[in-house]
Amino acid sequence: MATVDIVLTNLTFPAKLEDKYCKFRPLVSVRYRDSANKIMYAREAMPGLGKRDYWECEKDNKNKPGYVRHNTEPQVDMNKLAISRREIIFNDLDVKKFERVEVELFDIDIKTGFWDGLRDNVLKILPVAVSPFIPTTLPLSLTLIKDAIEKGTGKKVTDLEKALISKAMGRDDGVARSLWTNSAPLTSDPQQTLTMNGAGVKGDYSITLEMEVS
Repeated sequence: MATVDIVLTNLTFPAKLEDKYCKFRPLVSVRYRDSANKIMYAREAMPGLGKRDYWECEKDNKNKPGYVRHNTEPQVDMNKLAISRREIIFNDLDVKKFERVEVELFDIDIKTGFWDGLRDNVLKILPVAVSPFIPTTLPLSLTLIKDAIEKGTGKKVTDLEKALISKAMGRDDGVARSLWTNSAPLTSDPQQTLTMNGAGVKGDYSITLEMEVS
């Protein structure tokens, strides 16, 4: 069994990106094969799925708490973020071989009431047997949802359904807008640094991740 620790160390976005698209939340997915050679996914949103779980980079909000845009460059200032806000840890993965890491970057709209009712919205599309395994005292996360489904159904889940991911991220309700997506192949090295560059719907982006396996 493996523990995978992923830390985001850079996020650069288009210099001319409109301010209204600058509340960022990355969705990080690790694709791997388990000991039975089945394709599996470990997914999580960074820094989470809560109403305040995003990186505020709108210039109009520079005087508000949580503003993490770099003073002069079109990027997130990682020095303004606690590592817990840019780190994901996947525990007890049955990994035979890693294949790739995928990152999708979202802009979050907090003006709706969607995030306040996120737990209820997600529960509506889950089997009834799963509900008791989603603790009301913990922040909702994709990992927690997957664990609850496995406990409620008694079956190992290779990946969350796309409809469920879209609902949890807010994409299904139009409050999370996909700005950019990219992937990078993984090796068997216990420590890797991955940089993904490419064009999104609003221009060129770059993301760097450090990944450690133990």
